[in-house]
Amino acid sequence: MTLETLESLQLQYDTKMKEYNQLTQDYKEILKTGGSEYVQLKDKVYFGTSIFDGSQKNSIDMCQASCSSNTKCSGAFYMPGWKLCGLATGDGNVQTRPGVYAIIPRLKYITGKLEEVNRQLIILNNKIQDAVKTQPSNNLDNVVNKNNNMNDTLISDYNDLVSQRGELNRLMLDYDNVNGNMKDTSLEVTQQMLNYRLYTIVLALILCLIVMLFGGMNISMVIVPLIIAAILFILNMTMFAFVLVCVVVLYYIYSIPIQ
Repeated sequence: MTLETLESLQLQYDTKMKEYNQLTQDYKEILKTGGSEYVQLKDKVYFGTSIFDGSQKNSIDMCQASCSSNTKCSGAFYMPGWKLCGLATGDGNVQTRPGVYAIIPRLKYITGKLEEVNRQLIILNNKIQDAVKTQPSNNLDNVVNKNNNMNDTLISDYNDLVSQRGELNRLMLDYDNVNGNMKDTSLEVTQQMLNYRLYTIVLALILCLIVMLFGGMNISMVIVPLIIAAILFILNMTMFAFVLVCVVVLYYIYSIPIQ
């Protein structure tokens, strides 16, 4: 192998190293923002380990929003011709599929690119070292030493990135747990509010029935305002409903003739 060929390999290596360094910078920036952004890859598809939901969506952005709002979703695919959106769970590789869009977190995309460029750099490095071994001893030793040093740096940087990715995964897991606890608390409060409204309506019904029995009132005069109060409760207009029930009950109480 000629010196020109080695220089060409070295140029390819340097170009790939610049790409790798840029991807590293992008990766660190995503870590700062929490890694919540998504990328849409044309003519690609992502299935994860399984598809847990499929539905019709009018646009790829709606499909992406559906994935980002579901904690189970690790990525999705969208078929514009069919307006089909598939949500995937688990980890998987992006595959080539014409006419389909893969939707994956930008963090996963950058990580995949880092791994790919990392492999390409190691292959180029090995090619340069193998080529140097076939050449007579000369100033090519500098080339070998340079690539060995760069490869050591590359491996060290990659290990740091893997460590950072593990930390991010831990933080995202903590966020999911906190978010889940908040949802459980919210559901509990909502259930308590529904129970309160139900008890209030039942109490109002009992009071109205008592007034109707002892006051000789027509049943329609009791049921109609009670239905209106129930509707107000459902519409979360609790105060108006409570005032209405109080007015009706007081009206019927004062309408009962004193014996």
